[in-house]
Amino acid sequence: MEGIRDSSVNMKIISDPKEHCFYGYYDLQPYDSTGKKHLAHRVGFIDRLPTIDDVCELGYIDVDTGVFYKLSETTAWNFQQGSLLQWYKDDDHIVYNVRVGDGFGTQIKNIKTGETRTLPLAAANISMDGKRAVCVNMSRIYDFRPGYGYSDKPDPYYNVNAPADDGVFLMDMETGNYKQIISYDKLIKQFPEEPFTSRKLVINHITFNPSGTRFLFLLRNFMDEEFKMWKTQLLTSDLEGNTTLITDYCLNSHYHWKNDDQILIVTSHPKKDGMDLVLLDDFTAKRVEFYDRPELHKDIHCLYSPNRRYISGDGYPDEDSCRKLWLLDTKTNELRLLLRAYSYAPSIVDIRCDLHARWDRSGSKISFDSNHIGSRCICEIDLSNEIEY
Repeated sequence: MEGIRDSSVNMKIISDPKEHCFYGYYDLQPYDSTGKKHLAHRVGFIDRLPTIDDVCELGYIDVDTGVFYKLSETTAWNFQQGSLLQWYKDDDHIVYNVRVGDGFGTQIKNIKTGETRTLPLAAANISMDGKRAVCVNMSRIYDFRPGYGYSDKPDPYYNVNAPADDGVFLMDMETGNYKQIISYDKLIKQFPEEPFTSRKLVINHITFNPSGTRFLFLLRNFMDEEFKMWKTQLLTSDLEGNTTLITDYCLNSHYHWKNDDQILIVTSHPKKDGMDLVLLDDFTAKRVEFYDRPELHKDIHCLYSPNRRYISGDGYPDEDSCRKLWLLDTKTNELRLLLRAYSYAPSIVDIRCDLHARWDRSGSKISFDSNHIGSRCICEIDLSNEIEY
């Protein structure tokens, strides 16, 4: 049966239930500084992968009225991360990915004046100060996991396992100038590990630390007919491409920087089987914290609250097709089940609707995406009377 189950919180749907709206990934900020505007993607279908011809409307939802205000549109989007739409520096600007010529770029728009500026590469992640972006090959990601890349542009290195001319690019968000700072070829020479590094590789996720001085990325191997599994190296780097191996190939998944030096991540490192939620130290990979709770020995989208006291975590459907949203108080070690949301099973795994729970800027509210009513919608939980923020 559809719906929200076992809810212990004040929850409401903030988008129009008759439309398909979603925000996207869990580690981006959808709220403006007032908490009244929530960025959103609005689409006309949810039953297939998007193509180059499918337009996604970009805008914000008035949290009080539920009205969607269109600001722009794009054809560079997917169902897991959208167009990586986010606020840029202030409440007057947004940034998102678009198609540019036969490739992908980044567009910055002043939503008051309508003025736009387009940069030559699609940003995979933007530093919190808005000065820099790290960029990766979105076509290669699409071949690996269509839910995270953009369609209809062939990867020029499709037949190359570890190309020298592809990897991580650092782009100046003011000028659009960019340079390659990491190559796949360099990575396999610097950190060889068979049988993974003899296979086709992809950088699937990449994120700056809070100050924008370093970033982490997940290096994964493609599966093939002989090797029907993929594992992940966790690496960090400075802005010159000096790269540190944090873990070898194992089960590394969702993560969040707690601060400039520590990474919260769902990983099997170093035990090699099963998954744990741990806090790792950059450079040394030593465990700073280990959250040894049976409910968290699973893959979850883990995210610190702004004050870093709480960790929200939402996972994949359980046996009755419900997704759970947890709240861990790291001060008291109390783990609370906020809700279970029924999740309609997709025909294609890459169009699934993960909750991707996200904190607002104050740390008093959480928004999440859901399809428990049949359409894709954006929901909001008010925790202002229940937690310290």
